[in-house]
Amino acid sequence: MKWRLVAALLGLTLVVLLVHDIPLVRYLRTVENDRIVTALERDSFVIAGRSEEILESDGAIASTYLDDIISTYSSKSGARVLVTDSAGVVVATSDESDNIGTSFLSRQEIADALTGQVTSGRRFSSTLNHEILYVAVPVLNGNRTIGAVRLTFPASVVDDAVSARLHGISTVAGITLLVAALVALLLAVGITRRLTKLKDVTEEFSDGNFAIRAEIDGGAPEIQTLARSFNTMAGQLEKLIGQQRAFAGDASHQLRTPLTALTLRLERVSELLIENPQAAAERLDAAMVETDRLQRLVEGLLVLSRSEAKGVETTRQDASAVVRERADNWDALAAEQSVKIAISVPSEAPVYATSGALEQIIDNYVDNALEIVPAGSTITISINTESDLTQISVLDEGPGLSEADLLKAFNRFWRARSDTHGSGLGLAIVERLAEASGGYAELRNREPNGLEASVYLPKA
Repeated sequence: MKWRLVAALLGLTLVVLLVHDIPLVRYLRTVENDRIVTALERDSFVIAGRSEEILESDGAIASTYLDDIISTYSSKSGARVLVTDSAGVVVATSDESDNIGTSFLSRQEIADALTGQVTSGRRFSSTLNHEILYVAVPVLNGNRTIGAVRLTFPASVVDDAVSARLHGISTVAGITLLVAALVALLLAVGITRRLTKLKDVTEEFSDGNFAIRAEIDGGAPEIQTLARSFNTMAGQLEKLIGQQRAFAGDASHQLRTPLTALTLRLERVSELLIENPQAAAERLDAAMVETDRLQRLVEGLLVLSRSEAKGVETTRQDASAVVRERADNWDALAAEQSVKIAISVPSEAPVYATSGALEQIIDNYVDNALEIVPAGSTITISINTESDLTQISVLDEGPGLSEADLLKAFNRFWRARSDTHGSGLGLAIVERLAEASGGYAELRNREPNGLEASVYLPKA
């Protein structure tokens, strides 16, 4: 990935340079050509001005003077100078190969200049056997054209000047590519280094190190976001795996005792079935008790497992209606223990909770309260909607719990007394159902005695 990033950035830089430099080279060629042509036109008119009197006088001394001017200019500028009369015949030249008296009227630029036009351009010279850049101007005397001046340059002069500029541009482009390569390499290394570290962390996590986390400091914002997402996922997975391990450990430990007791009783039944049928029947009754306990334990574990599942949807429910319905359901059983069920709820209390969660929470709280309250007491189910969350509470008049027991009451398989028939999963189930519904559960001692078992759920 690192080298792909470097190649991509270099390719982008190269495209930008080509898009920028190709038009620039063309522009430089045009500018250089125009600069030389302009200079030649200026010099041509200067020479034409000095040639006017000489062409008019047609004297030997004047001709020598013109030759000196042309030779001096040619040696300094490198241009080839040619002066003709009105008939296109050469009267002065800087090049010995051009004979004095030779007619250049066949040259289009000379013919145009003798008509009073200023011409310039590039063409191939068959005489010189290379391309030339030329400028031809008329020599004027009043309204009459009495001759022409032509200056020529090898076209390679322009090309060499453009090549020199192009060499400088190429050097700058090369330096730009080198700097871009270094920047791209540093950028690619920075990105891939963070991704490599994240890959290493992922592999270590998959190898069983669930406590490892990715670094979130430094690097691109996108990499930091990815690292935070990984850490969030890793934390959730670590929690789920821990819960599953604890669930499996607790389940195996809790199931072992009733299964062992059930096995021993059934073995004893087989021994006593013939010798002592009455004792065998007693053992069978005890085995049935263990079977019931085992069934309740398994059902509790299944409910707890479902309550810990993610992605359970909540629905809008009327907490007041649920409380009234559950109070009616428990009223007969409470009356058998001389306990009264009372309710204190508004006419309506809409909340959000998972399906069946509120019913199971109230049932667990009431069931626990009936285990400990004395005869003649009252269990009150109330609803408070004054805070941000709706509070549903079960208040009893029992002995309450110690501070140490309040801290661990929601742990799996915890029981306040060992002489009860519960599985120790009721409050753990309550806590998980409350969390799955977007709320939480809480236990508090009442004054002077009793326990307030509450669940707080989002208002609908």
